[in-house]
Amino acid sequence: MLGTKQVTRVQLSTGTDCPKIEKNGTGKHSPRGAVEKRPGMTTYAAALKLSTTTAPEFIDITEDIRHVTVESQIQNGFVVVFSRHTTAAVIVNENEPLLLEDIKKRLEEFAPRHDYYRHNDFTIRTVNMEENESPNGHAHCQHLLLGSSQTIPLIEGKLYLGRWQRIFFLELDSPRAREVVVQVVGE
Repeated sequence: MLGTKQVTRVQLSTGTDCPKIEKNGTGKHSPRGAVEKRPGMTTYAAALKLSTTTAPEFIDITEDIRHVTVESQIQNGFVVVFSRHTTAAVIVNENEPLLLEDIKKRLEEFAPRHDYYRHNDFTIRTVNMEENESPNGHAHCQHLLLGSSQTIPLIEGKLYLGRWQRIFFLELDSPRAREVVVQVVGE
């Protein structure tokens, strides 16, 4: 599935994993993210909550990231966009439907969903197992090509992306709740 219309839209929160930052009264907390000010540098963090509907699924989160950068009030620095999952990636690419189909095809060729993966063989696997464990060895292998994060320059309060560049969360495994951490650092 392509696009973002099938996705429960992003909610910003600090949650338990994006804690309120208070360092001797120098930090402040906003309703949507944590801000820490140091001489010459400010750090702002927020979490995007996503609900994916299929895999692979490209979710364009560019405007959500722009919203976080505006909220941060940081003008110059960089933005780190990080997936907290080993079966989902953050990528920068063009939002062109045929290209996204090509990427899906190449990922499937690299690590086909229906190949044998020892990770999926629950008769021999003994670690990191949960009830209702998903056979997702292909998603872990596809993730190797893509990575967990992207860093984007922030110049004069704007993401410094190329004309066609968009920021995507890419679900590689199966529909579920996901989280992306956005950290803006600068002045």
